[in-house]
This record gives sequence, C-alpha cells and structure tokens, in this order.
Amino acid sequence: MIRLALLSSVLVSGNLGAETLCSLGDLQRVISVEYESNVLEVPCQVRYKKVNEGEITYPWRAKRQAGYCEARAKALAAKFTALGWTCETKPESNPDRSEEHSASNP
Repeated sequence: MIRLALLSSVLVSGNLGAETLCSLGDLQRVISVEYESNVLEVPCQVRYKKVNEGEITYPWRAKRQAGYCEARAKALAAKFTALGWTCETKPESNPDRSEEHSASNP
C-alpha cells in the first residue's frame, strides 16, 4: 500500500508552471516551479537547471505557503538580470492552473 502511495505521488509530481530562461553568452539557466497537483499551488519546488552543465537542483520547496515558490523563482531571475543575464519567461503550459490563477487574480 505504501508503494502505491509513493508511486502515485511520483506520477503527479513535476507539473511545471511558468518557465524562465536566462542567458549570458553561451550559458543558459532555466528556472521553473514544479507542482505536485494540477490545481493546487502547494506543495511545490523551484527547479533550477544549468543547461550547459546538465545539472538540475531544487533550491527551494514549500509544503503549505502558497506563492513562496513563485516568489523565489522570480527573485532568482531578477538576480540573474541584475548580474547582466537576459531572462525571458514563457507562460504556464498547464491550462488548469492558468485558469485557476486568472480567476483568483483578475
């Protein structure tokens, strides 16, 4: 039974929110927020990928505080921009989450 719960948890994790690509010369970094649910903002984690190096880390996570992961991802992109990187954000690809956010934030 525990295995089934863990497996279902793994299957729903990884729903991506908006993704930000930061570039400086040939270097690229991708900052995004992953959600365990298609409709809930938490739990979540910030995904940080060094594209050229093939490294992925998760520097921040939240279990209960809605908006925390999004704020950390935005702050990281702002830090890169302040350091001279060019950052572009792609909109969320999950229509369920986008509709939820737009309905609660007119």
